Amino acid sequence: MTPEAKHDWKIEKLERRLAAQPGDGEALLDLAEAAFQKGYYFGGGDPWYERAVELAEEYLRRHAESARARNALASACFALGRPDEAEAHYRRAIAADPGDALALVGLGNLHRERGNLSRAIETFEKATELGPDLWQAHYNLGGALYAEARAREFRKADDWMERAIYHLVTALRLGPLLPFVGNIYKDLGELFLHTRQYQHARRFFSKLTTHEAYSALAYYYLGLTHFSLGKYKNALQHYRTYLRLEPGSAVALSKIGLCHLELEEYDRARDACEQALELEPGNLMARFTLGCTAQARGDHDEARERFEGILAQAPDYFPAYVELVKTHFLAGDRTWMVANLKSEVRAFEEAPGYDGGRFYYRGPRGRVRRRIDVLLAQLKEVGLEGFGDLASVWDEVQTDSLRFQIWEELFDLARAARVADVERRLGEPDLHFGRELGRAALTLSQFLPEQALISASRVDDDAVRRAALARKARGDDIHAYMRALDDVQEELRQFRAYLLLALAIKGSADAEDHLTDQMEGGDPVLAIAAAIALVFYGNDRAVSLVQAEAARMPDPERERLLALLQLGRSRREDAGKVIDLSGRERRRPRRDGDGGAAATAGCSLCGRGQDEVDRLMSGNRVLICNLCISHLHAHRSEMRVPDHEDLGCGFCRRSIFEVESLYRARSLLICSQCLDSCVSLLQREEIERFLIENF
Repeated sequence: MTPEAKHDWKIEKLERRLAAQPGDGEALLDLAEAAFQKGYYFGGGDPWYERAVELAEEYLRRHAESARARNALASACFALGRPDEAEAHYRRAIAADPGDALALVGLGNLHRERGNLSRAIETFEKATELGPDLWQAHYNLGGALYAEARAREFRKADDWMERAIYHLVTALRLGPLLPFVGNIYKDLGELFLHTRQYQHARRFFSKLTTHEAYSALAYYYLGLTHFSLGKYKNALQHYRTYLRLEPGSAVALSKIGLCHLELEEYDRARDACEQALELEPGNLMARFTLGCTAQARGDHDEARERFEGILAQAPDYFPAYVELVKTHFLAGDRTWMVANLKSEVRAFEEAPGYDGGRFYYRGPRGRVRRRIDVLLAQLKEVGLEGFGDLASVWDEVQTDSLRFQIWEELFDLARAARVADVERRLGEPDLHFGRELGRAALTLSQFLPEQALISASRVDDDAVRRAALARKARGDDIHAYMRALDDVQEELRQFRAYLLLALAIKGSADAEDHLTDQMEGGDPVLAIAAAIALVFYGNDRAVSLVQAEAARMPDPERERLLALLQLGRSRREDAGKVIDLSGRERRRPRRDGDGGAAATAGCSLCGRGQDEVDRLMSGNRVLICNLCISHLHAHRSEMRVPDHEDLGCGFCRRSIFEVESLYRARSLLICSQCLDSCVSLLQREEIERFLIENF
């Protein structure tokens, strides 16, 4: 029996019961709810909503403050296009029963229908707190969060999409009604596509192919997913299947053309796009693909003409602008790029309003700012040769934020050139080793590959002798050569010490192994340099070695070495601030560098050990279990600490002035950032577990 047939049988049974016992209020209320569900979940429409209104009103004449009846009446009024009545009834339902999560879901949908997305999200969140097992609450919250990400054009919306995924997966886990499953699959597939989790996206879209209402669309999305994975032949197959199900689709033909373009099958790409244009002459994707095909063939004139034609018709079709700029770049036309950048800067500064901030492209000025960013990024690809061009633009800019952005680009160009020069010289250490190169490597260490730093320390003995001979003046005796040799060897030792210090921030196993070898080697200078670097890795033996060395040194050298030791400790503690899933293995107590109190292997709040909870998460000095995190998250509004208190987070030590808010549970204080991080980790794990078990 289908779900709809079961529901019809339920309605018939309630009608018979009510006919036999007209005063049966419970049956009357159940029938009112069933009538609404028949209209909403099974497509019955207005007649069933009208019947739900009649039944609910009849029940309310007997029980005026019934939250269930108010909720059913509100939902039916909302479905009939009477939002003001619906809101009044939802609010009376919530007043009668503050824990009515379903009424909050309806009220949230009302807010969303009126365009107040932020208020809808807030209401849905409250519904999930009151009804954590109510699939409708999670379903609507996930959909609203996804809508917010779309409204932001997916820029800086990763948190919104992660939360949307969690709530939609939760709705799926709670067993929604069958008509909603397809929509959940579609939204989850799209979200995984947007978050570049292509394997998950593929699984959901594959499931979606079995849903009649979404079958054709599922194949289209499978094409998008495989295209994103770089599997262009698979994408072609799915687009062709979609085309069979939706014949005459210009969009599918243009996507097929794009696949042929990526496969460098340019004639087929052109043929597919021309077919698309026969069906839909204004199809932008087909025209865009033809422009990209011309560009790939090196026909810059045709590519430029096609992209300019698209922008003349659709100025906001941004991919065409990106490729137009790229076409001029490939053609070596820097003059055009600089002239257009200056023109766009003038347009930006002359336009009224305040929209169009950096990476915020809403509004007319935002569109101009976006074009400026494309031109800046492409000029950066020119390399150091474009430095003068960018500097000439910078001289004309009046807007502070834009001036600073271009200054950053100039700085990056200069730094990239410097990094390239240092890396080149590190690649030939026999020719270039010395204090100056070592100091430069240390200064730029975060931008240099660790392997370049490790291999540069291998300087041949012959190179050392050649350097000493080069320093010896003509006619000098053997003693002068030996003094020069000593100087060169000392300079090589210092060069190697700088390289070891440069490895301090790399944090990789290879870098740590190399540093450990040097610390255990025979050269005391290199050993202490390696030990200082290893302090940043949390190496206890390195800490002891640096402390012992500092004790033997006079001021101010001792103070400098102790300052380095403290910096290394701080970096190690900062790494410990990252919330970590500990798994079920028994954790040994951790002691801080000063020999302070150890964090126990159980939750700092409830005392539960590793074997009693799913997860323990660690901060600087505390552990907290997943059960306590869930409790804190559910009751955070009640546990918030007043802002005037001078307290800090027990996880990350940030003060109340550095975080959005602090929450107190017994003696533990945790900030909003750390709590959100913990909740996010638990949600991601729950999603992964559900997907592994069910998909």
